[in-house]
Amino acid sequence: MNGIINHPEGYIASLQKDVDHYVNSGKWVEDMDKLEYKMNEVAKKAAKKAKVEDAKKLILVIKQMGGTKDTALQELTNNYGDMLSHDEIVKLVHEVYQ
Repeated sequence: MNGIINHPEGYIASLQKDVDHYVNSGKWVEDMDKLEYKMNEVAKKAAKKAKVEDAKKLILVIKQMGGTKDTALQELTNNYGDMLSHDEIVKLVHEVYQ
């Protein structure tokens, strides 16, 4: 802060002027939109990861109860078909039933 405190129009006034310019320029809205998009992407990835872990647990339960790969595939499609693609479901079933 060397020299800034003694700014001719005052540090706080200068800072406020910069903040006002940032907010009024529209840059603030653009930055908030970018932040919101990034946060939504992170939330989607976290939700998908949680669904994959839940799906693996379901496959294990089906396998432990003597269920077949086809049964597991059908149950996963019914329960997770909205979040996971058919290829992802098939891959998970094959991983567990190796």
